[in-house]
Amino acid sequence: MKRSLRIVVAGFAVGFPLGGQLWMMLHFAEGLTRLGHEVTFLEDTSNWAYPFDPVLGHPVDNSERGRETVDRLFRRAGLAGRWAYVSEIEGRLYGMDRATLDRRLAEADFFLNVSAVLPLKEEYFQAPVTAVIDTDPVFTQVKVATDPWTRDYYRRHDVCFTYGYNLPGGGTDVPLSDVDWKPLLPPVILDRWPVGQGRGDRYTTVGTWEARDRDVEVAGRRLSWRKNVKYEAILDLPSTLRDIPLGMAMSGMCNDAWRYAAAGWEVREGLEVSRDPDTYRDYIRGSRGEFTIAKDQNVVLKSGWFSDRTATYLASGRPAVVEDTGFGRYLPVGEGLFPFEGHDGAVEALRAAEADPVRAGKVAREIAGDFFDSDKVLAGLLRACGLA
Repeated sequence: MKRSLRIVVAGFAVGFPLGGQLWMMLHFAEGLTRLGHEVTFLEDTSNWAYPFDPVLGHPVDNSERGRETVDRLFRRAGLAGRWAYVSEIEGRLYGMDRATLDRRLAEADFFLNVSAVLPLKEEYFQAPVTAVIDTDPVFTQVKVATDPWTRDYYRRHDVCFTYGYNLPGGGTDVPLSDVDWKPLLPPVILDRWPVGQGRGDRYTTVGTWEARDRDVEVAGRRLSWRKNVKYEAILDLPSTLRDIPLGMAMSGMCNDAWRYAAAGWEVREGLEVSRDPDTYRDYIRGSRGEFTIAKDQNVVLKSGWFSDRTATYLASGRPAVVEDTGFGRYLPVGEGLFPFEGHDGAVEALRAAEADPVRAGKVAREIAGDFFDSDKVLAGLLRACGLA
């Protein structure tokens, strides 16, 4: 009989209550619960993480919108009363009382820190086993190598996972800093993402148009984090592929939005799609598939990074045409999942996905079931931590 563990999952949800982020946190919290474990979700603002308001579109000093969204989402998942939001910004603890949180921290068998945004407080590290998940590979490894505070943060944990699936094997210029990085794929709760009906309208993606101050230098090369620069090289794709409709839902496009719309892209504001987790899911399930580029940091260095968003497209039976980060080393490609490089590669990959759309959708769902099913991914995570 499997042992039921008391697990604290730390992450970022109330403070950034947008579709992709909320689903990522839920896949960990609910996924571990479905394996038979007792899970508490913990979030802490420290003194800097002002909560983002998805309606106003900027950080504020009141977390009400985020708290309402998380409470609704967690209740629906059977996790009512299982979340805590420690807000130094507001001087309050929400979700549960202090005595309950303190007891759950003291009794925890396992502490899982997703994305490493939680402040280092001693009371959070009482569990006999602690683990952290790097969801921004390459950027994280460079920070660990160059910044003592970040290096100490990761080394505070017993186990360090990374979404840079190819990095632990070496063979790239990415510094590993003597950290025993363990590869991890993003988990998806499959029945939360039933296969979409029909063909779907167009190939889409969801994201942020530009992220400043996230570029890194590796082996003398300056590598960008920004998507807006890379999309310029494929601006004309809708006119090249007149029979394959393309779209995107991006936050912060500003003056670029009309240029891309004029070039034939269906452009939607990312916040409009993401401020409600169900709307976000419906957008993905109603798409024909995903078409997206990736950050140069992962493309150039072939880190093997794979997006949790792309995993939900696959789970929805929607093929994914995504810029190659080296994921073909561990995932089957060419039927439901199509990597590409450059403008001409994108044209070829999209045409390949359209050649047999029924087959592509079926294989996409199979890939999700074989590789991203939360039961498999999270059971493997626990085994890697010696907790199976």
